[in-house]
Amino acid sequence: MSNFFVDTSALAKRYVPEVGTKWVTSWIEPQAGHTILVSTLATVEIITALVRRERGGVISISDRVKLQNDFLLHAQNQYSVINLDEDILNSARSLLMQHQLRTLDALQLASALQVAKILGIQLIFICADTRLLAAAAAEGLLTDNPNAHP
Repeated sequence: MSNFFVDTSALAKRYVPEVGTKWVTSWIEPQAGHTILVSTLATVEIITALVRRERGGVISISDRVKLQNDFLLHAQNQYSVINLDEDILNSARSLLMQHQLRTLDALQLASALQVAKILGIQLIFICADTRLLAAAAAEGLLTDNPNAHP
């Protein structure tokens, strides 16, 4: 059993088919037995991604509503959601000074680092953004990119 911290760019692949979806599904489903950790940011970012696809005509309104409800149910029952706190915000500010990251990426990485530290566990940081993966690796996390698993 592994501990996966899943950035929104990878998590979205469970809900919208794209490169890496089959690979993500292979370990994120509950029967795989892994611990799935996500930042509370994902609860907004996934909805944003679904709404954007709906507005772009990629998915229907009914599909968006179903996927949104699926995600919210999973967030409640299948994922450990990491809330932002002052330590994570401080860490994110520090990460922004050390790496070329966007704000939300720094918050995602800070969340992963904080939970790994507090729980004393080894995490695999899953993300589809190469810059964020490089920063996570530089911070000592194991990493994987779903786009490398077509």
